[in-house]
Amino acid sequence: MSFQKKFAIVIGVFAVLVITWISIEFESGEVPFISVGELIENHDQFTQSRFRMGGNVEEGSISYSEDKLTVDFVLRQGEDLLPVTYISAEIPDLFKDDAEVIVEGKYLDGVFQADNLMTKCASRYDEEANYQPLTEG
Repeated sequence: MSFQKKFAIVIGVFAVLVITWISIEFESGEVPFISVGELIENHDQFTQSRFRMGGNVEEGSISYSEDKLTVDFVLRQGEDLLPVTYISAEIPDLFKDDAEVIVEGKYLDGVFQADNLMTKCASRYDEEANYQPLTEG
């Protein structure tokens, strides 16, 4: 077999390995965005373990641990409610009752164990939507 054929075979095998590795890595890193209702009703049917959901913090549901590193709250999405536990040294400044949040984590024993918590700043978006440039006159 010539050197060119051997080289082509090695390159082909390498390309197949790289494509396989990338596709496996992509599938394992994918976190689906689902509704609270879907998670509660179908959690035993999902093949992945991580999920992302959005909603509002239920009024009066926030409870901090003594060390302020853990916060428990209820995520409300429409009529659906889901208890959430978030453990982190950094709780977003805008986290409060009725704040719009996105959580990412795992659903275990009826509680969503979040390892990522993001809040939306409604006032900043409202200001941008109401912005009108000044005109000289």
